[in-house]
Amino acid sequence: MSTYKVSARKYRPQKFSDVSSQEFVTQTLKNAILTKKIAHSYLFSGPRGVGKTTIARIYAKALNCPNSKDGEPCNNCDSCSEITGGVHPDVFELDAASNRGIDDVRAIQDAAKFFPIKGRFKFFIVDEVHMLTQQAFNALLKILEEPPSYLIFILATTNPEKIPATIVSRCQRFPLQRIKIAEIINSIKQIAKEEKIKIDNDSLFLIAKLGDGALRDAQGIFDLSVSFCGEDIKYKELKHFLNIPDKEIYFKISEYIREGNAKEILNYFSELNDHGFDLQTFFNGITEHFRDLMIVNSTGKTELLDESDSIKEKYSSEAKLFSADQISRLMKVLFEAENRFKYSSNQKILLEAILVELSRVNTEVLDLSEILSEIKAVKKKSLTEPSAPAEIKSPSGITDQNLNDTVKEEKKAEVKSITEAPQSIPVNNDKTGKPENSSDIISKLKELFDTEEYKIN
Repeated sequence: MSTYKVSARKYRPQKFSDVSSQEFVTQTLKNAILTKKIAHSYLFSGPRGVGKTTIARIYAKALNCPNSKDGEPCNNCDSCSEITGGVHPDVFELDAASNRGIDDVRAIQDAAKFFPIKGRFKFFIVDEVHMLTQQAFNALLKILEEPPSYLIFILATTNPEKIPATIVSRCQRFPLQRIKIAEIINSIKQIAKEEKIKIDNDSLFLIAKLGDGALRDAQGIFDLSVSFCGEDIKYKELKHFLNIPDKEIYFKISEYIREGNAKEILNYFSELNDHGFDLQTFFNGITEHFRDLMIVNSTGKTELLDESDSIKEKYSSEAKLFSADQISRLMKVLFEAENRFKYSSNQKILLEAILVELSRVNTEVLDLSEILSEIKAVKKKSLTEPSAPAEIKSPSGITDQNLNDTVKEEKKAEVKSITEAPQSIPVNNDKTGKPENSSDIISKLKELFDTEEYKIN
């Protein structure tokens, strides 16, 4: 029989101080132990792999440990060892996903009638409690409302919104947060040190990011990496093994989108598709890429990105090449296509269409300020060019200097009215009465507005 244990079990935290990113929860529970203000029911909610069941077990150990110090269990006594091994007679763990009926809750009620055998408290840890049926929840209400003094319930769930309000109101609720990437990196690095595994920083960062805030998931990816790479994990081999698109791919795609080059982006995607990338992962990567560009473009801070330092520098440079409106339009296209892509029967064709749309959306949109400036330039040209007065000669051949003062004043007034009133368009003296050079303005307006209007449904 194999004695191998996965990292998530072998290196599960055994003290409150070992738990990552949940200081609010662990400190509150320690203070409750020290001040002896123990509630009869708790609700731990949060994403998978963040420590809900782990904290529940540590709390059970700390309350039943005869040698606890500063709210921490000793992990050496028989009680702590039995709880760690899952064989303590006073600590019951129930998986509500597979034991979700009213009969299972009645079994808990029957067991709750008896006093603890070895410890001071009897614990019922119900995992995925939101999976219980409505009848089971109703049966649980009474015992949660008036439990014996020795009984403590700890309910754990990833979907607290599915739990009836009558249950939630009877519990002290602790929302657990996702674990920070830096803490996941430190945890994986410590495990690698204990297991004598070499791993570079880029591989550590990649594994931590793929964990998506769940330490257990990151530890599982680390075990998988060790199985493939052996005792020396290198980023290049790891990336090839996991078959994950590199960040450089997304920068290349955003370059084609910025240039409006639909032809090249389709050729490039065809090459990438031959590598067998998961299309959903690829789509999510593009969305995250433009999200990062939006963050840097809006705030100018790369510290908000969960990326390595070299990638942050690239985002800092790339964000300057896009305007905020351009990124906003691209994000709208991606979010509009998200649900369609998820449930599409042919994701490859849909993704090609999305990439073409991304490459066109900004090239087909004209900035209003540019339109106004071009119209003003044409208008100014139409006002100044025909306004130069022709040389006037008198019938007797007298030059302009000898013209009558009245004629001079009229000509000056005409020129002044044209130059000081740019909103007006001078009118020819011909019979048509059309503005001079009006065809230039009309043709410019057609050029600007006859393009196909882009609309997002």
